[in-house]
Amino acid sequence: MQQRWQNAYIENMVKTASPAKLIELLYMKAIDVLKEAEELIKEKKYVEANEKIKRAQDIVVELNLSLDIEKGGQIAKNLRALYNYLFQRLIEGNVKKDINALREVRGFLEDLLETWREVMKRVGNTAEVSSKKKQGGLDLSL
Repeated sequence: MQQRWQNAYIENMVKTASPAKLIELLYMKAIDVLKEAEELIKEKKYVEANEKIKRAQDIVVELNLSLDIEKGGQIAKNLRALYNYLFQRLIEGNVKKDINALREVRGFLEDLLETWREVMKRVGNTAEVSSKKKQGGLDLSL
C-alpha cells in the first residue's frame, strides 16, 4: 500500500512539474540509480546492477535528446559531447562492473544538478517556456 502511494505521488509530481523541474528530477534519479548500482556491484548482484546502470543510460539519453543545438549554441554542443561521454562511461562501467567509472559519471551528474539548480534559482523554476517547452536552448519535453 505504501509503495502504491509513493508511486502515485511521484507520478503526480512529474505530471505537474515545470519542464525545468523535470530536468532536475532526471539528474536526481540518475544519481540515485548510480548509487544503487555501486552498492549492488559491491554485493556482486550484477544483474540488478545492470538494470540500474541501464536506467541511468536511459536518463542520459533523454537529457541528450532534450538539447536544442540550434538555440543552445555552444553550451548545447558542449552538453551533447558531455552526455555522449557519460553514456560511453556508463557502458564501460556496466561491462566491466567498474565502480570508478560509475562514480565518475555520478560526479559529473552531481555537478550538473548543482549548476541546474543555480540556473533555476536565477531564472525561476517555473520560467515561461514556449509552446514546444523550450528554454535556454533545451527542449524540455519528456
